[in-house]
Amino acid sequence: MILYDNLGYNNAMALDLPFREGTGVLTHDVAKPHHPIVMVNTPTWVPLASGLMTMGFNGTNEYLRATNANTLDLGFIAGDYSLGGWMYWVAGDDSQIVIGRYSVDIGGWELYLYTNGILTLRHHHEAGATLRTAEYSLGWTMNRWTMFGISRVGAVATHYRDGLPLASLASVGGLLDPGVTASQLTIGTRFTLDSDNFKGQMWRPRVAARALSAQEWRTIYECEKGWFV
Repeated sequence: MILYDNLGYNNAMALDLPFREGTGVLTHDVAKPHHPIVMVNTPTWVPLASGLMTMGFNGTNEYLRATNANTLDLGFIAGDYSLGGWMYWVAGDDSQIVIGRYSVDIGGWELYLYTNGILTLRHHHEAGATLRTAEYSLGWTMNRWTMFGISRVGAVATHYRDGLPLASLASVGGLLDPGVTASQLTIGTRFTLDSDNFKGQMWRPRVAARALSAQEWRTIYECEKGWFV
């Protein structure tokens, strides 16, 4: 048996949602913090032909959330961190939030897709000359399963697609440290819970309290891609 901590890429994993339940209105964080996750408006359990259970979002009012008080460890500022998971997104809102813990122009971080195939990591900063900074990558395609990965180290966030690094473009001034926010964690919707809804399916959204290496992202992809063929 391979235990969770025996897999090197799980070191410092802060959130990990494999959606193993397959039924009901609860899903569990298998990373050590075990954040309480709330399913709002009952996202749909969607099995793949391989037997893997994924979660479907209707693009209107279905999302996951965890309170600010329960996600203080995800309030990254100067430290490195990583975001990752699998997604199958379809046409819906022009801008679709994948995951975030932020308040616009105040603090926190967000990862979102735009209809023209841009994936953006954005940081928010209160009362500064620059209220938002971002780094983004191109070529993200709807209607297919894709693994995404982001590793933030200081002013640089390297983007990965299907285990391979991508060229990324930074906003003017680089990626500044996000400010403090009292907002909750959201998966599949804007921090205000009323727009920018994700439409499609997700599997295993992850957050790590460190920057995963290129080899680790490649290893995760090679270990998990068989579920999606």
